[in-house]
Amino acid sequence: MDRSPDLEKEIPRHPFSVRVVHWLIALCFILAMATGLTLYWSSILKWAVPYFGGEHSTIAMHFLAGLALAAFALPIFFLWRKRMRWTTTDTYFVRHIRDHAMRPDQLPPPDTGFFNGGQKLYFWAFIASTAYLLVTGLVWWWRREPWMPREVYVVARTSHRVVSVIMSGSLLIHVYKATIGEPGTFASMVKGTVTSGWARLRRPAWSRELEGRQ
Repeated sequence: MDRSPDLEKEIPRHPFSVRVVHWLIALCFILAMATGLTLYWSSILKWAVPYFGGEHSTIAMHFLAGLALAAFALPIFFLWRKRMRWTTTDTYFVRHIRDHAMRPDQLPPPDTGFFNGGQKLYFWAFIASTAYLLVTGLVWWWRREPWMPREVYVVARTSHRVVSVIMSGSLLIHVYKATIGEPGTFASMVKGTVTSGWARLRRPAWSRELEGRQ
């Protein structure tokens, strides 16, 4: 890529408030994932229980991390819901997601806006799964209450574990795409800016949107 001063110009992408909420979500997600997997696979990961202060502490930390994750999901939903609206470009991106996921040099469609189709897919999966995990987690928490049907608890328990494992795996993909898979994306969530060259290459429609305002 041409390293002209214009392409190296830093432009704002994520304001401080968005970055704070994002990293709080990441912290809660990782804590909920770590404690949840420790409880789920206790026969394999029992060595990790003392690091969380014992079994009761692990359960409490998982419960509180889950509540905090759901709470922080609300502001990020309202901050990004307009940016995350689905388009035909996103459909095309997802249909060719193997190329985009496995080839960091693969350029996105020319109408890619602020977020690409993969990021939007992950966002909506995160919002939906967080809501579902909150509901099933509360069912699990209240399983001993006389008004809680056992059948509901059994379904909630199983599906809670399945969705948790799927989202834990998707986090690895998210981290990969934000670092190796698309260089510059991770840095934008740390410092809040990207270069003009990155915007033109990775988010061409958003870059044109910015240039049209100038």
